[in-house]
Amino acid sequence: MKKSLRSMMISAAICFGLGSGTATAGIFDGQTVNYQYFYPDLTTPYTYAGNGSYLVDSNIEISNVVDGYGTIDFSGDSFVVSFTNGSSFSTGPFNGFVISDIFSTMDSFTSFKLISNDGLLGTPILDFDENHLYVNWQGLNFGGGNLVFTVNHDINISPVPEPETYAMLIVGLGLLGFTTRRKMIIG
Repeated sequence: MKKSLRSMMISAAICFGLGSGTATAGIFDGQTVNYQYFYPDLTTPYTYAGNGSYLVDSNIEISNVVDGYGTIDFSGDSFVVSFTNGSSFSTGPFNGFVISDIFSTMDSFTSFKLISNDGLLGTPILDFDENHLYVNWQGLNFGGGNLVFTVNHDINISPVPEPETYAMLIVGLGLLGFTTRRKMIIG
């Protein structure tokens, strides 16, 4: 009986040890974001941009940053602005865009940073609150290249077990049942 109990414990430990992987999605993955370009201030939407709501998936979400210059692609906890050619942004209190969590389904934003810049001469002014990200590049020049932004957020979601975890659990429990039944028949 002790040998049978020890076998069951070892099988259970192996089953749970192998099946401990979890999947965590980035803040933007599968979410709907709203993109709105503003100029010359935050009360004036600019019509020559890809304003609207976008579902974040594996495609480039926004194909017109402003005036046909560039794209925006969201992935995980970051997004990339890619400029196709160069020009300059006019001066004004605000010449940029706002990304919003319009359905309040994302975790609250806790920080917002530019981590790479080879497309803009200078540094844009960044700001955020729990549901909005602001990028203001008033008066700056840009050329062909990319800007990579990253967002940190409160993580309030439990990790989701991978499907393989459940499969291994079922197999492990089946082996335990088989071993126990076999021991009962033989012993």
